[in-house]
Amino acid sequence: MERLNDMLDFKDLCNNIIKIALQKGADEAEVVLEIGRESEVGTRVGEIETIKEAFSQGLGIRIFKNNRLGFTYTSDFNEKNLDRLIKTTIELSEQASEDEFNGLPEPSSETIPELKLFDPEISKIDTSWKIDTCKLMEKTMFDYDKRLTNSEGANFLDGDSIWHIANSKGFYHNYKSSYCYLYCVPVAEEKGKLQSNYWFSFSRYFNKLDNPESVAKKAAERVIRMLGAATPKTVKAPVVFDQLTAATVVGAVLAAINGDAVYKRATFLVDKLNHTIASSKVNINDDGCLVRGLASSPIDGEGLLSVNKRIVKEGKLLTYLYDTYTARKAQTESTANAQRSYASTPYIGGFNSYLEAGDYPPEEIIGSVKNGLYVTSLMGSGVDIVTGDYSRGASGIWIEDGKLTKPVEGLTIASNMLGMLGNIEMVGNDLKMMGSVSSPTFKISEMIVAGV
Repeated sequence: MERLNDMLDFKDLCNNIIKIALQKGADEAEVVLEIGRESEVGTRVGEIETIKEAFSQGLGIRIFKNNRLGFTYTSDFNEKNLDRLIKTTIELSEQASEDEFNGLPEPSSETIPELKLFDPEISKIDTSWKIDTCKLMEKTMFDYDKRLTNSEGANFLDGDSIWHIANSKGFYHNYKSSYCYLYCVPVAEEKGKLQSNYWFSFSRYFNKLDNPESVAKKAAERVIRMLGAATPKTVKAPVVFDQLTAATVVGAVLAAINGDAVYKRATFLVDKLNHTIASSKVNINDDGCLVRGLASSPIDGEGLLSVNKRIVKEGKLLTYLYDTYTARKAQTESTANAQRSYASTPYIGGFNSYLEAGDYPPEEIIGSVKNGLYVTSLMGSGVDIVTGDYSRGASGIWIEDGKLTKPVEGLTIASNMLGMLGNIEMVGNDLKMMGSVSSPTFKISEMIVAGV
């Protein structure tokens, strides 16, 4: 029998665990192993509030025996512990319910792309630079306007990791990734009333991160423009979503096309495949293989090759999202949308999901509105994926005769997701990939804007 301490590296460790699991009676076995580093530095009103760095490691074992699933994970790579873990995983699989859809996917024979997700410079960033940068961001925002009197902090976060996956079908791959992220949250006060807001920059590469002073000025601008906000009367009006709030609508679409929710008929988009669900201006993609993408991965959480999927084309829904298990239940193919960490079994999720850019500058979209809302902040979850009902707390700037005029808050905007998607009549040209879900500015022709 193989011995775990025969391993030469993590590839050997993964493969030895699989060999031993098969020798002990598993039908199929899979190992996911992660080694990572995370760092965070934060200041508040010029004083260091957070400074920490953590290193982590862990591996998860997924075993199938007689169509039953066992899963365990650990951070202890000691040989005796791993031997015990393999034994426990098999025992758990023997206790689980039999499910004909359990099992590993067939490995892809295609070449796995290099997506340039790792920047070696990030781990070299000096802590003193991080502290100075946070202090600089706070100073910049305080200098922007004397009404900025407080701060919820300025932070810099970074990290890197290497992710390994191996399974008993002979598949093995690993890849490195890194990230860096900075944000600040100023607080302004006028006539005894406080406002706060934030801005950020997120990148795989240090030299692609936005200038910290520009991030601070943007955050300060977003706070100052909300001072003096009032609650308008209830109306039906056009609503323009800025980039951040628009991305949340795209995120709701992603949740609604989750293959598990579709199988359970628990989404407003069930039975909508190849049907028109949005206006012809709407094109939504999910791209896991975007080079340097913030949510890219060359493979999904089960080792299937990541692909770029067109989800919605000119308003027509073209696909749901599946991992292997859910695809088998639905009698279709996986869309390579399994996500997971070493501490979890696969679940369905998107990668870089985004609404494609349209033709209109944001100023032209705002200029098209005679009387309506430019929404810049949303509160609460407020989206019922089963019914599609949408109702969220909102704040932003009121639009009059095509111009941003006065800050508003205390609003609720409401509609139904199908109605909202069908009434998207202008899409901006300002798409910027800012996270796992991104969107340009867009305008919905009418929603209920509930105020006083």
